[in-house]
Amino acid sequence: MEKVKIHFVLFLCFWSFQLIAQQDKTATPGGRFSLGLRSTLSAFNDHPDETIGTGVGGQFRVQLSDRIQTEWFADYLNSGLGNYALRYDYHIGWSVMYYLIPTSQKPNFQPYVLAGHCFDYTQITGKSIASMREGRWSSAVQAGIGTHYHLTPAFDVSLSAQYMMHLGSHLHGHLKPNGDFHIHEEKKNGIEGHVLFNLSFNIKIAELW
Repeated sequence: MEKVKIHFVLFLCFWSFQLIAQQDKTATPGGRFSLGLRSTLSAFNDHPDETIGTGVGGQFRVQLSDRIQTEWFADYLNSGLGNYALRYDYHIGWSVMYYLIPTSQKPNFQPYVLAGHCFDYTQITGKSIASMREGRWSSAVQAGIGTHYHLTPAFDVSLSAQYMMHLGSHLHGHLKPNGDFHIHEEKKNGIEGHVLFNLSFNIKIAELW
C-alpha cells in the first residue's frame, strides 16, 4: 500500500511538471526555427553615380524568448555606377530583433527594432574593359525597424528598413575626364553606408527546444 502511495505521489509530481513545462512553452516561445526567402533593395548609396541596387537572399531565424528573435542572412545585390561599371555586393550576417509586442500575445502585426553585424564582399567591374575588376572584403553594422504580418501561426511576411554602415577601406570606381575608367581602394579607414529595404516570406518549421 505504501508503494502505491509513493507511485501516486510521483505520478502527480511528474504530471505537474509536464503542465508547468507546457505553460512555460506557451508563455515563452523560445526555440522556434524559421526559414525564409527575401528580396532586397539598396538606396541612398554613398557613391554619387550608383543606381539603386536590387538583390535576393535567404535567412533563417531562431527565437530566443518572447521578445527576442535572431536572424541569420545572406544577400546578393547588384547596382550600376553610371553607364561605365557594375557593382556586386555579397552580405553574410546576423541581426537581433526586439519585439515591441510579445509573441505570446499572438498579434497580427508585430513591429520590432533590430541591430546586427555582417561581413560583405564588394566587387566593381568596368563595362568597357571586362577584365578591369577589383574586390575587397569588409564588415558592417546595421540598425533599423521592421514588422511581421502573421498570415498564419506558422507563416509571416516581414518588411524592414535598416541603415547599413560599412567599416574599413572603401572601393570606388571613377570615370576620368579623358574617358578612362579607374578603380581604387581608399586605404584610410572610414565610414560609408546605404539604406536597405527587405521584404521576406518566412515559415516556422521546427521547435529546437
